[in-house]
Amino acid sequence: MASASRKSMGPMLGQAIVHIGLGNFSKAHLAYFTHNYNEKLGPSEWGICAVDRDNPRTRETQEFLKKSDFTYDLITKSSDSKNELHISSIRNLVNMGEDPVAAVKQLCLPTTRICSLTITEKGYCCDVNTGDLMVDNPEIKHDLENISEPKSAIGLICSALKTRRDTGMPPITIMSCDNLPGNGHVTENAVTQFAELLDPSLREWIGENVTFPNSMVDRITPQTATAEAPIISEEFAQWVVEDKFCNGRPYWEVVDGILVVDDVMPYEKMKVRMLNGAHSALSYLSYLCGYRDVDHALAAPDVHDFVKLYLAEVAQTVPKVPGVDLPWYQGVLMERFSNPNIKDQVQRLAEDGSTKLQTTMIPVIREKTKTGKASHMLALAVAGWIRYMAGVDDFGAPIKIKDPLKETLQPLAQQALSQRDVLPFMEAAFGAKEVKKMRSFPGKVQAWYSRLLSEGPWRVLDSLDEFAFGFADFGEADDFQSNPFAERTITELVKLTYQDLHSMFETYDVDKNGYLDIDEITNLLEDFVGRLNEELPKANVREVFGIREDSETNAEVLLKYALESLPNPEDEKTVALLVSRLDHDGDGKISAEEFVSGSSVYLLIPAYRIIYKFDIYFLFFINEANISTTTT
Repeated sequence: MASASRKSMGPMLGQAIVHIGLGNFSKAHLAYFTHNYNEKLGPSEWGICAVDRDNPRTRETQEFLKKSDFTYDLITKSSDSKNELHISSIRNLVNMGEDPVAAVKQLCLPTTRICSLTITEKGYCCDVNTGDLMVDNPEIKHDLENISEPKSAIGLICSALKTRRDTGMPPITIMSCDNLPGNGHVTENAVTQFAELLDPSLREWIGENVTFPNSMVDRITPQTATAEAPIISEEFAQWVVEDKFCNGRPYWEVVDGILVVDDVMPYEKMKVRMLNGAHSALSYLSYLCGYRDVDHALAAPDVHDFVKLYLAEVAQTVPKVPGVDLPWYQGVLMERFSNPNIKDQVQRLAEDGSTKLQTTMIPVIREKTKTGKASHMLALAVAGWIRYMAGVDDFGAPIKIKDPLKETLQPLAQQALSQRDVLPFMEAAFGAKEVKKMRSFPGKVQAWYSRLLSEGPWRVLDSLDEFAFGFADFGEADDFQSNPFAERTITELVKLTYQDLHSMFETYDVDKNGYLDIDEITNLLEDFVGRLNEELPKANVREVFGIREDSETNAEVLLKYALESLPNPEDEKTVALLVSRLDHDGDGKISAEEFVSGSSVYLLIPAYRIIYKFDIYFLFFINEANISTTTT
């Protein structure tokens, strides 16, 4: 492990940055970058005074930092290396719960130039659906009546800005470092609404003098058990900040990992929708499958594939990002999530879904609804959240729910569990008007949710190959209600024996070298799909699809849907994915053992499923010259 010098430059630093909300992330991100800035250019005014609310962890942290001269260790880990840093950019920690006046005074010092925040979505005290300040919030009500001794971060900021205005001091920049789209706009919205209630002229002064830059922050940082424990984070660190400061700033451009730009939005959409959205998406289904560590969940092929599919689906809504290749970024995210040296907790990612999904998924769902593009993985992620929020897993074990809307949503999640109806939950979580605008999306969520209950999360995730191969890609937009498959539930299997699989392998191993290469796999797929196209029209589709003779369902429509859902063997991505699923040892070719042992799971069952959409389960395999079926 590489380590840095333990010599502290802290006593030589100023405290021009006051940071509200000192958690592990801010220690691994803002304080880390600030430390690197001073290491590179020499000690400067740009040190940090932290401010936090009163709780046992704050008191523990305060005691530890005083003993360590306000320094701590940060250990960064990649999949194959570790590096230890001794961070000394924090110079003080004020407990605003014990001494709110001291917190206000710190923000009002002439040397203070920037107030930064990591207070999570809840700390802004705004309704996630409307953006309105929660005037009934106890802390907001208190602060409006006792502005000199604030309890909330928003009240603290407005108290300091009021004092600075009243005493003729220059304004300060208010810089959010939270994982929120438009975090600068969110902060400005909360602060100005509070100021309007406190003193309309203060709101006017803030609008003319104070700036609220947007920023995008990124570094995976797990929780630690104690304040004295070293902070653990991944090696990757990124910060993109809008160049919008009213009272000076560090020359951050000299620090690796920081970009100062005119427009943060493309970077922000990429990160919030892909990293944060994927974190939430994987957390609920992974927990329900029994995983507690993120890297262990990603080591499971089905969870791994779900996250890849989710990222690919969401990437369609991300605008062009200067200097970033989205496929590369998706690959980087998969590596970061899979890092075995970062023991991030699945349940940490699952916290506060009612606020997180508003920013990570709802905007994506809106765009998907507008364009009619596929939203299958989004719907599965939401279904997983609803199932998780019931507070009990499939084995009856309790799930500890941490969510600001727990009292409202958990009873509705439990109701969905008994009545199998997700609509009341979705309307309470997202708003009835928002859900109505989603058109067919709630139906997709309902269908996935029904499958989670009837099959369990493991089997549902195991079924996702169909989407990777282009199956189940019809029925977008308003087609959900009219799709004749939507209300069918059948399990039709046509099985091939291991002997059949050995014979198939030998037939397509043209050069007889004991392996199938990508060309041979392509030939196999072409022949297999070709046989389906030839034989399926000859079959009794009513019998194959389990349709009663007295049903009015049009057999020709069923056949048309089935044929259109077959994969395209000429699509190189289809073949490449098939090879990757069968190639256990990663040598780029498929041995007989890999083919026979893996085909029933990765090739035949999922890849040649005609469709597995909503509550239906169709599987077709060729046996001699006919398609025959057995029900299981």
